[in-house]
Amino acid sequence: MAMTYTSLLAPKGTAGSILNWVGYSKIDNVTALEETQSLLVSLLRVREMRTEWVFGMSPGSCRVSLPLRFLDPIGKAWDITNSIKLGQKIETEVEGARAYDSSLSGSFGNDPFTTTAGSSSVLAHLVAHNLTQASTVTIIGATVVDGVTMNGTFEVLDVVDVDNVHLNIGDQAGTAGAVGGGAAATYTANKLITSTPSRWAVWDEMMQFDAAFEIATSFKLMYFRAPPPLSVTNPTNFITSRYPKLMRVATNCAAAEFMKDDEEYNKALTALTALVQSVSAENDLIYRGAEFGTDTPTPGDYY
Repeated sequence: MAMTYTSLLAPKGTAGSILNWVGYSKIDNVTALEETQSLLVSLLRVREMRTEWVFGMSPGSCRVSLPLRFLDPIGKAWDITNSIKLGQKIETEVEGARAYDSSLSGSFGNDPFTTTAGSSSVLAHLVAHNLTQASTVTIIGATVVDGVTMNGTFEVLDVVDVDNVHLNIGDQAGTAGAVGGGAAATYTANKLITSTPSRWAVWDEMMQFDAAFEIATSFKLMYFRAPPPLSVTNPTNFITSRYPKLMRVATNCAAAEFMKDDEEYNKALTALTALVQSVSAENDLIYRGAEFGTDTPTPGDYY
């Protein structure tokens, strides 16, 4: 019988159900299945999880949100536009490599800030601002708008257009959504300088570059992606189809933990660990016959 979301959650006595495997009907089988999938995603890196992310960076941007179910990058990012490879660095190195122009300053117009209820992002209207993403703006002279204090230093979340940016106001949030700020707000700014980025890192669930892009740039990156979780609308995935035993053993592990049965949990965990190792070895066979080149690092590269 094919393993599906419905068969896994079927009542005790039904072949192929979690409750039938463990012989106990009081387990929270929905939670056990969710935890099983999370456990398997943390352990598995198989061919069905390898995929390619194609994305673009607009002028003035320096970061992009990771795709859904992103797990780990594979190798370097390929800058298609400039035909170069960008290596991944640690977060502090990328942040430390960012350079800023501190010469920008000026005045806002009347009531330049627009809040959104419940949001920590404020739209700031600033004609011909010339700012880039991740620039910082220090504001003085603004009046409180919608319960938000706009005097302080804020990061540019994104550039809307040549006259508008979104600012990150941190722990503050608009209460109702309003326009305000008065007529006396001025600013100084540290603009993230534009260039052709040469490195990247991952933090805040985004791919972050060491500079703002001068031109629109297209990228490709290989990465591992988690399978879509099982549900009523997604009853199967590659794990239930290719590795039903792996799902069963991992589910037994989650169920034993729920029942606080340490002996059964340790037995299931030992079996699961051996099975994952076997699956990993099997997946290495995908490279049988492949030719391996060398990727010579340049001085200072980090892998």
